[in-house]
Amino acid sequence: MALTSLDIQEKEFGTGLFGYKKDEVDEFLEEVAEALKECQRENNALRDQVARLEKELERLRKEEKSIKEALLKAQELAESIKKQAEAEAKEFLLQAREEADRLIKEAKEKRDQIFIEIETLKAEREKIFIELQTFLKTWQEYLEKALKDKC
Repeated sequence: MALTSLDIQEKEFGTGLFGYKKDEVDEFLEEVAEALKECQRENNALRDQVARLEKELERLRKEEKSIKEALLKAQELAESIKKQAEAEAKEFLLQAREEADRLIKEAKEKRDQIFIEIETLKAEREKIFIELQTFLKTWQEYLEKALKDKC
């Protein structure tokens, strides 16, 4: 059983032949009762403080857990974004390479067409040159014949 200040104040002692002085005992018991009351108030205040601190600690633990979860999610999101960016970069690079290959192929085809056209134009020039020589030779022969006939 816990001893209270009221227990101390109401405690009665029997007296013997040479017993204690009642006033001194009562006064001492009153002091002890007041000291006990103060200890109980302090104890209650400390218990209240411990309860508040435990609640605060629990709140902080929950907050810490939430922060850790948020940090973990942020790290996962960052990793996901990084992977997505890498995949997009690879895709972009692949498309750029394909486009470059396509442009190079087109340029080579165009170059080959130009070479063919050059060869065709050279052949045509040669043909025209031969036709012109033939035409000029024919006119020369015609003129020579015409001059011979006039003379």
